[in-house]
Amino acid sequence: MSKQQCIILGVSSALSFSCLALTQASSELPFGAIKPDGWIKTQMRQDINSGFVGNLDKLVPDLIMQDDIYGEDRLTKLVDSKNLGTRTTGDDWEVQFLWWNSETQSNWWDGYLRNVLLVGDKEQREKVDRYIANKLSTQDDDGYMGIYGTDLRYQHATENGELWAQSSLFRGMIAYYEASSEQKILEAVKSAVAVTMRAYPIDHSTPFKVKNAFAGVGHGLTFTDVLFTLYRLTKDETYLDYATFLLDDYNRHTQPEEDVLTRNLLDETYRFKGHGVHTYEHLRTLTIAAYHSHDKTYAKALEVYLERLENVVTASGGPIGDEWIGGRHAHHTETGYEYCSLQELLHSYTVLLNITGEAKWADKIEWLLFNAAQGARHPDGKSIAYCKPDNAYNALGYLDMDALTQPKEKRFKYSPAHQDVAVCCVPNAGRIYPYYVQSMWSQTGDGLVANLFGPSTMQTKIDETSIKVTQQTRYPFEHQIKFSVEVSSPRPFSIKIRKPSWSDEVSVDGVSVTNKDDYLVITKTWKNGSSFIVDFRTSPKISRNQDDSYSVSYGPILFASPIGHQELVGKSHPVDGFQDLFYKSTLDSKPRLLIDTTSKFILNTSRFDEASPWDSAFRLRGKLYDVHSQQWVDADLQPMANTILRLVSFASFSNEIVERQAR
Repeated sequence: MSKQQCIILGVSSALSFSCLALTQASSELPFGAIKPDGWIKTQMRQDINSGFVGNLDKLVPDLIMQDDIYGEDRLTKLVDSKNLGTRTTGDDWEVQFLWWNSETQSNWWDGYLRNVLLVGDKEQREKVDRYIANKLSTQDDDGYMGIYGTDLRYQHATENGELWAQSSLFRGMIAYYEASSEQKILEAVKSAVAVTMRAYPIDHSTPFKVKNAFAGVGHGLTFTDVLFTLYRLTKDETYLDYATFLLDDYNRHTQPEEDVLTRNLLDETYRFKGHGVHTYEHLRTLTIAAYHSHDKTYAKALEVYLERLENVVTASGGPIGDEWIGGRHAHHTETGYEYCSLQELLHSYTVLLNITGEAKWADKIEWLLFNAAQGARHPDGKSIAYCKPDNAYNALGYLDMDALTQPKEKRFKYSPAHQDVAVCCVPNAGRIYPYYVQSMWSQTGDGLVANLFGPSTMQTKIDETSIKVTQQTRYPFEHQIKFSVEVSSPRPFSIKIRKPSWSDEVSVDGVSVTNKDDYLVITKTWKNGSSFIVDFRTSPKISRNQDDSYSVSYGPILFASPIGHQELVGKSHPVDGFQDLFYKSTLDSKPRLLIDTTSKFILNTSRFDEASPWDSAFRLRGKLYDVHSQQWVDADLQPMANTILRLVSFASFSNEIVERQAR
């Protein structure tokens, strides 16, 4: 089939697969083209100044600053141990983790430099500049950039991090290039990628044919992130061909991370069971291959994947990741989500959004970020929960239901590093807001698309016309957005505005609007000073979850009933103010609150504080039934993002009464 043909494959109407190179719905804007304002900018600045994002290199300097794993400390056959910042037993099998610091370092730098390039100061920018200069200095004469010496690179017969270490490094380097326009950065990455593509040539190599593969090999599929971005920058389809080849080869061999394997996706009895992070990051590779290759098998596999994904996502948008999915369905209490899984799934949603142009992926991005992800951060911004459930009765290190069987587990707590488990989630937590910001706008052939909302400023060009669009808003705490447009010269183009699925009605003031699918379309000749106001109207809603519980939301924010708690301080870190924190409920027993699904909750707004919006913006007030006291009680619900211990999901009062009567 010619790649010049754009066709519709024989799959359900839920998915439309066409020639990616010619009809991609929209193109992601370069990193740095969109900058946050308002509360998002304030939070990101706090994160790099006094929060976990800007201090991890000081908290675990031995992992990030002292191990030059891409340079002088590259891995060779002579290296048999390394400080990895995780629990060790001394067993021989631990050699498989020697790549680990490349992940810790590169994912942290990716998040840190993106935050700095968007909202940082001069000193922080100079620190990022030095990092990039250092990485350029490690590039070999042949173009190789990676963590292996000449005696190991591309000769792996067992667990390795070859592709993974390059992926995590190059993602940050490309972001730096896009924000700085320093061509030498892009050329260095292209040269390094070319080395890898020559070492593992299409159809004449098997990069995933190894014994004892573990996490690093599976993570290697994220090399397609780099390839997809290079395609966006160069329009060279060779990068997409190579991305498809990697998935082809992954499918040819036995893999420990097998949820993305076509044979499993096409098996009706198979359920996701792998390590959540791998499962959700592999969605990006499958999406790219399905749209680019015209392979009906990949198209069907993606359709099935997205159907199964719905079964593993909780009410807050958090996918099972504590740490293995294990064939389970998402549950408000019995399953948790790893912060790495949150970032990887959000990233995958952004790829689906840009390739398909479907508003539902933007809905899912906002929902995941503002609820599960924000709700797994400590409200003071100094730490995150490695794993967190929607309903959190305690945060003592283990999933509450496992208190008797897993007392040594430490993932379900707050820490600025989580070094006793693995320093992976904190680096990923620093990436999530910059990735959200980059996806707020995209560009089409005839204009711009506002996919995600929040205070921000976007700058781009259409042909030779410079365009700047500002979103003036307190979104998601308020749902009115003023769009202000500046252009270097008057020009006609369209601006598409996503209509959120939670919005009951929408009004637009100042321009004429047409509706197309889930977007408002405004087409006109724009002049300097043009502006319009979009107002999404809604009310508090009670929604049924897939586990038959119910939750309360207002717009894109999920609300929770907070549980009183006692703070227990664990490890103190080498930077003042950073500690591991555990939380114990102050209640004598687990709260049991029921909801009347026909009741109403009233929005109670307060004075908005940009520095603490999740605490200051609003509450929802209504009634819940307390099973212990057997009476209706006043409920003052908060955004789940402002809670530590909480109830997010409630059983139905009417269902409970029916069950009691039946007994």
